[in-house]
Amino acid sequence: MITQVLTRQNLLRAKRHVQQNRGSAGIDGMAVSELDTLLQYGNRDLIKKVEDGTYRVQPILGVELSEALS
Repeated sequence: MITQVLTRQNLLRAKRHVQQNRGSAGIDGMAVSELDTLLQYGNRDLIKKVEDGTYRVQPILGVELSEALS
């Protein structure tokens, strides 16, 4: 399944959706405008890390709903 997710066509489709939705930088701080460069030049390394299981996402900041409602 992960190989289907990581196809170039699927990654480009995802990028278009982010751009159409006026997405903002993610937790990694990468701007949407940087996606073109990543997909054109750096995606092989990233895809290999994901496939190998060596890619580690950065932890996200979150708030518990019970805290937010208090």
